[in-house]
Amino acid sequence: MEAHEEHTGDELKQHYAAMLGLKRPWVVGQVELQLGAKRLEIHLAEEPQASFDCPECSSDCWLHDHAPARRWRHLDAMGFETLLVASLPRVKCPEHGVKTVNVPWAGAHSRFTLAFEAFAIAVLQATASLKAAAGLLDLNWKSLQDIMDRAVARGLARRSGAQSRYG
Repeated sequence: MEAHEEHTGDELKQHYAAMLGLKRPWVVGQVELQLGAKRLEIHLAEEPQASFDCPECSSDCWLHDHAPARRWRHLDAMGFETLLVASLPRVKCPEHGVKTVNVPWAGAHSRFTLAFEAFAIAVLQATASLKAAAGLLDLNWKSLQDIMDRAVARGLARRSGAQSRYG
């Protein structure tokens, strides 16, 4: 049977929140260490009574409900695959209807955190081939190509001053 530990102590939550650079209303709800799988899952949640902006028009909206839990690959911690897990709030905007909020740790539609994507780009720059980078990052070709596409889109958006849909 796999060793499986859950930690809920406030100090541990604050430790991971600080390491992730979380800002209100986001908090660490639970830290789950899966020793056999060499995986660390950090479960994120929002503070009670939090309000969010509509991702379309930035109007302040109240919580409508939560989308199903999603996982984002983050930077590995001490050889453990690290995942952020959250059920994202959905807001009801008077103009745009029900929308899933944007999160500060990942671009829209990405399965990776922005920090992981930046690291993946650095690995790509340092390796001789896409195949070598994919092997080091334990990713398939499609995932690595998606990371590159989002990085290019963010760079072009910064260059033009336009907002990118990739965060």
